[in-house]
Amino acid sequence: MEGRKHTGVILELIPDGDEAWEEQWRSQALPPRVDGAAAFRIAAGYDLDGATHVAIYETSEDDVAAAARSIGESATGYTGFAEYGPVSEGRTAGVVLVFTDCDDPAAEDDFNEWYTGHLHHTIESIDFYAASRYESNDPSRTPAKYLAIYESQSEDTAKVQKDGVDWWVKGGFEGPKAMVLRNEVPATRID
Repeated sequence: MEGRKHTGVILELIPDGDEAWEEQWRSQALPPRVDGAAAFRIAAGYDLDGATHVAIYETSEDDVAAAARSIGESATGYTGFAEYGPVSEGRTAGVVLVFTDCDDPAAEDDFNEWYTGHLHHTIESIDFYAASRYESNDPSRTPAKYLAIYESQSEDTAKVQKDGVDWWVKGGFEGPKAMVLRNEVPATRID
């Protein structure tokens, strides 16, 4: 977050996060093989495999999957391959996690080229200051093969996400036909 350079992220979905879990999160040290971390409360009305919170760990390890295994069985790794946006002068207050797949292997390169260009377009039009794309190290354990993380300094990420959907619909935009949106989840930082 905040534009720190990293090779990938590790997500850990927290199914029963509460105030006690949030307090424990705030007081814990970074795990080994991790350069930075932030925890987020998933916005009301959104579902990410039953989780109430998501922890996002950044790693500079070449082997993101091994770094994820060092955190625990519930952690999944994503290797980064595209980013857009400046280093932030402030904290990321919220994120929107977008999970996508490409249902046509022959169109995957075109899909990734389009989506990477879409990062720039989105940052210019919606209340995000940075965006990154990642590929799952084990798609059988993740909501989708691809993850985009859009960072905002707004604490009302559900509104930012809704504004983004409205912008997309009003603009008549279309993604590649091979793109499958699996989930789009706004979340607010707790630490």
